[in-house]
Amino acid sequence: MPVRKRLVSRRPPGYLGAVLDDAPALYEALTARDARFDGVFFVGVTSTGIYCRPICPARTPKAANCRFFPSPEVAEKAGFRPCLRCRPELAPGRAPVDDASRIAELLVQRLDEGALDEGGGLEGLAARFGWSSRQIRRVVRRELGVSPIELVLTRRLLLAKQLLTETALPVIEVAFASGFASLRRFNDAFLGRYGMPPAKFRRAATESGGAALAGDTLVLELAYRPPYDWEGMLAFLAPRALAGVEQVTPEAYARSVELGGRRGRIEVRHRPARRALAVELSRSLAPALPVLLGRLRHLFDLHARPDRIAAHLAG
Repeated sequence: MPVRKRLVSRRPPGYLGAVLDDAPALYEALTARDARFDGVFFVGVTSTGIYCRPICPARTPKAANCRFFPSPEVAEKAGFRPCLRCRPELAPGRAPVDDASRIAELLVQRLDEGALDEGGGLEGLAARFGWSSRQIRRVVRRELGVSPIELVLTRRLLLAKQLLTETALPVIEVAFASGFASLRRFNDAFLGRYGMPPAKFRRAATESGGAALAGDTLVLELAYRPPYDWEGMLAFLAPRALAGVEQVTPEAYARSVELGGRRGRIEVRHRPARRALAVELSRSLAPALPVLLGRLRHLFDLHARPDRIAAHLAG
């Protein structure tokens, strides 16, 4: 008797678990390259060992070769490598839908801001929430499918992958900007996860057209799910701009920034053809990137699900 292959990896609870249980619907969204599902799920292709966003331009794999995951962290834990074409590190995040996921999202924010590196490790972070480290581990694993350490490592590696592809920062600066404490740890982690050292990965990205010019600024993309009301967002931010700090024009949002003792300037513009916002920032802000990019995603509400919001308002 033939054995039916599993299409879905571990199923998280709640809304997302219900989504991942519907493998035929996910495969249909994958076949249609439906941008509404970008970042909602990821697909691992067992025949290649690669995982992709549902909008990947590569040829759609057979359904029998697909495994669906709620996040890049869970896909990589299962042994899949990120696609170099659709680049999962660029996918928009997921908005929390209940109290448990909001708590997990808050924990992720603190982890992105280097909470584990500030002394005390996970126990220190747990103490700030009035919890035990065991409770922290349980909440993160239940909501996100991985441990806090696995979550932090994958997010750092994905940010490093983006920096290696989109900027000309030296590898050592990429290591520190991604949150690694040393170049050796970064090289070991990158090689262990992706099977090649960072320098070799950059050469491959450059050959694929991912080269960036060196300079005093960096330009990174933050993706969103369409439709995105860029003009409406600027109209909301303009009357609330802080004089001497923020500037809002019909085309862009800009402001001066100080994070972790680093000072610089950012400018955000819309790239509708790529369904993304382009963030140009001073190179001096590179060491604060995890915190800065996280705050920009929240400022511009890039985790939102416009389709669900519209359906709710229509009801």
